[in-house]
Amino acid sequence: MFAKMEARLKAATKAEKAEVVIKNGKIIDVFTLTIYEADIAITDGVIIGIGEYEGNEVIDAKGAYISPPFIDGHVHIESAMVPPEEFARIVVPKGVTTVMADPHEIANVGGIEAVRYMIEAAKGLPLDVKVMVPSSVPATSFENSGASLTAEEVETLFEETEAYGLAEVMDYPSVFSAQKEMLAKISAAKKRHKPIDGHAAGLDTVGINAYRVAGIENDHEAVTAEEALDRIRRGMYVLMREGTAAKDIEALLPILTSSNARRCVFATDDKHLDDLVDEGSIDASIRKAIRLGVEPLQAIQMASLNAAECFKLTEKGAIAPGYEASFLFIEDLQQLTIQSVFVKGECVAQNGKLVQSLREYVAPPAYLLDSVHMTLKKESLQLKLEESQKANVIAVTPGSIVTKALVEEVTVENGQFVPSVKQNQLKLVVAERHHRLGHVGVGVVKGFPIKNGAIVASIAHDSHNIVTCGTDDLSIYKAISHVAELKGGIAVVSEGEVLADVSLPLAGLMSLESYSTVYRTLSALEESLGKIGFDEKWNPFLTLSFLALPVIPELKLTDLGLFDVRSFSHIDVGVNDV
Repeated sequence: MFAKMEARLKAATKAEKAEVVIKNGKIIDVFTLTIYEADIAITDGVIIGIGEYEGNEVIDAKGAYISPPFIDGHVHIESAMVPPEEFARIVVPKGVTTVMADPHEIANVGGIEAVRYMIEAAKGLPLDVKVMVPSSVPATSFENSGASLTAEEVETLFEETEAYGLAEVMDYPSVFSAQKEMLAKISAAKKRHKPIDGHAAGLDTVGINAYRVAGIENDHEAVTAEEALDRIRRGMYVLMREGTAAKDIEALLPILTSSNARRCVFATDDKHLDDLVDEGSIDASIRKAIRLGVEPLQAIQMASLNAAECFKLTEKGAIAPGYEASFLFIEDLQQLTIQSVFVKGECVAQNGKLVQSLREYVAPPAYLLDSVHMTLKKESLQLKLEESQKANVIAVTPGSIVTKALVEEVTVENGQFVPSVKQNQLKLVVAERHHRLGHVGVGVVKGFPIKNGAIVASIAHDSHNIVTCGTDDLSIYKAISHVAELKGGIAVVSEGEVLADVSLPLAGLMSLESYSTVYRTLSALEESLGKIGFDEKWNPFLTLSFLALPVIPELKLTDLGLFDVRSFSHIDVGVNDV
């Protein structure tokens, strides 16, 4: 340790040459939001000086802007449908070199050993994956997941692994009621001075107060400017989310001022692989913020320094002495054209491609490759309603994971709900797939413009049962059965025929193929949507995957039935007139 520090200090004081010097670059100073020209001297992967320096190796930036790399404040890698190694291939060339990763999805399938796998799979990559320990597995007791994580297991992960903090505390009723198991998880993080993430969807100011008292420091669930401001005023960081289903940046940016911008960070949360490839990760969030009027330097500050300070990453987030020598060469600030990505002084990506070889993949535990265990009877897909009875309907909104609770007249024949394309009312089904319990929740969903057939996924936040919506029971049954045969995946079905699918055998969440292969199969899947009448631009699969999450307002469906998040209880689909 002392030898490394001695070498750094000798280079810093110019007693010896630096190992590497970057010249002819325009440094983005995220402390003062200014740009200036100077050399950047690097030794042992650390910036040891800014000014005029000599080095054993000189890299010519050729007039490029030199920016700190970007940090994703909250991401579920599993939502990209590839393991950490392939995820790194996608996001590092886009300027993201650190992610705060919550393996909540795979933990709900495989428990503590699944978290250990993600920690191991994330090691030795050019992407610094800070794995947060999932706090709410399962998210609630109102559904059946594949596994659970106890407070004792949270302690074990903190003691035995490199786990960085406590991931989103979703079970807020347990926090408010001071439930001992939840408080023990929070305490395990607090006594180690580890960051604690929030998940304050729909909470009022009293709820936010309680969250802060418990020690929860940030939240990515603000969907209105008022909610964002409420959190900032109570000392929280707001993670402005821009994923595939949830797109909140435009709604939140109106609160941004020079006075409060330092409390704002970017996060993707859940973003599908095709969107990561086509649009980008945090780089896409920065571009969107710039298009909406945010100054480029401020947007970059939010993606770097703010995120680093939020998560106590003291050696990341800026171009300054003592900081990690990770940075980007950017050609154009308005378009955020990234030429090169450096991590700890080494160039790891150029012109959108990873140039550093990755180590061999970490093999997942065998049980994670055989995670679909279910029985399904056709009659379990029936939804019994009385003639002329109204129904509680889940209404989806493109670009949001929040649903609206509606009460509508529906079509009933022979005592059974019949989906109606004309009324835009489809059947929604969540089937338990972990323990062969045979539980099936059935409801009514509005907002999916499907004319015939069904879509299905074994990705159903957060317990990851199988979720499908469709126009008829034949398509729904075929869809669920097919995904079970794949041992996990997503598919499009019409009239009993599988039109396209993507196999996701790793916990029913991720592929074992390269990201480029998965991208091609996703493209074929997207094309098949047109054959069932879906011609919208939004992603129906990610929207579908959140319809089973009973901690996001207002109505959701679990394998145990229709769930009202407002009352935090199950309710009947049928509505009896008073």
